[in-house]
Amino acid sequence: MKKLHAVFTVFFVLLLSACGATPQPSIVLDKEYINSPEQRIGVYFKVDQASTHIYGASCLLCYGVASAANSSLTKHFESEAISGIEGLKKVVSDRMQQQGKNVQFVSLPVEIKKLPKFKKTLGFPHRDFRSLKEKLNIDTLIVVDIKEHGAYRQYNAYVPTTDPMGAVEGEVYTVDLNTNRYVQYEKLSIRVNASGEWDEPPSFPGVTGSYYEALEKAKERINALF
Repeated sequence: MKKLHAVFTVFFVLLLSACGATPQPSIVLDKEYINSPEQRIGVYFKVDQASTHIYGASCLLCYGVASAANSSLTKHFESEAISGIEGLKKVVSDRMQQQGKNVQFVSLPVEIKKLPKFKKTLGFPHRDFRSLKEKLNIDTLIVVDIKEHGAYRQYNAYVPTTDPMGAVEGEVYTVDLNTNRYVQYEKLSIRVNASGEWDEPPSFPGVTGSYYEALEKAKERINALF
């Protein structure tokens, strides 16, 4: 009996671990909630600098070789010449305003990762956003979090397995600040192959063009969410 109990305990722990690792699935916008006329909506846009994002070069030496091989492309994407990402946040506000919603851009008083932790349950974020209701005088927060953008390239150790692609990666989600539940959630993972020859420094027109195409696809995807 004790052995059976031990086996059951191990199985239960593994089951909980597996559930905890389950990724948040997409949630279609709760139109009944968002269409409430008294909703005060805030839009928060978070984005890091454009760069070249390398995956698969798992050891330090491999990553160093891959990083050096793509240094000119990285320099290009980290330059002031790359623009357009800010237009993603305007997609949301324009869409909301067209629907007659009370919407505004907001800045958060604290980084999202520094908000109190929230119980990891599907349908709810891992951070507690509820304190922002009073601080920002809003009822609903839409977050456009662009985690990576610029170029994406896959490696196997120090050997490239793909050419660089234009990429926009992140997530868009809407939180009810009364309950901390998601009323909408969508991951963004957009990659576009460069047309023709890509290795043309210093402006890399092929990869740059694929990046701007990825941006347009991201705008279309976000517009469709709302």
